[in-house]
Amino acid sequence: MNKGFTLIEVLVSLVILSMIAVISSNIVQSSLELERTSSQRLSSASNLNFSSILIRRDIRQIINVPLKDFYGNPMSATLIGNNEDKRIMFNTKIKSISNNSSPIKRVEYVLEDNKFIRRQFFSTNPYDADEFIATFLIEDISQMDIEFMFQRQWYQQWPISPITERQIPTLIKFKFKKNQEAYEWIVEPNIEYVFQN
Repeated sequence: MNKGFTLIEVLVSLVILSMIAVISSNIVQSSLELERTSSQRLSSASNLNFSSILIRRDIRQIINVPLKDFYGNPMSATLIGNNEDKRIMFNTKIKSISNNSSPIKRVEYVLEDNKFIRRQFFSTNPYDADEFIATFLIEDISQMDIEFMFQRQWYQQWPISPITERQIPTLIKFKFKKNQEAYEWIVEPNIEYVFQN
């Protein structure tokens, strides 16, 4: 009697092996896809967390001193914000590497091309509008609103009156959508005094 495999046995073995290979490749592919999605979500959450910390730090360390334009002329506020322009600008205290430079810097947050950007100027009263360090905080923003609270009411711009030109809002709210998910950050500037001339 000849020992060996029949053609049918070989074909059945090949079919079984190919089924195992297809199932294994599908499992590996879905595992890789799951790992990639998890990494993207983790990276996005980490980026949002960093952005939130940076915004909160800047706003909580606001210095209530008058802003000046790029020609050195006084502006009519110590903080300027406008929901229509998706922009907020103020002076804040930032730890400096050198003891020779002032720790107070102008900071501007602005939404441009669906990206929320932080601009840090080199002084409180910069003379060149293009001299800043830009940090791209959040990308792919489909909608953003910036609001300012004064006397328990939200406003779309700051200052809202000559009285508030020398004040900082009680709260500042950032509402935005990223990848169809809604976020809302409310920050308390933690400063109560009114700027005195």
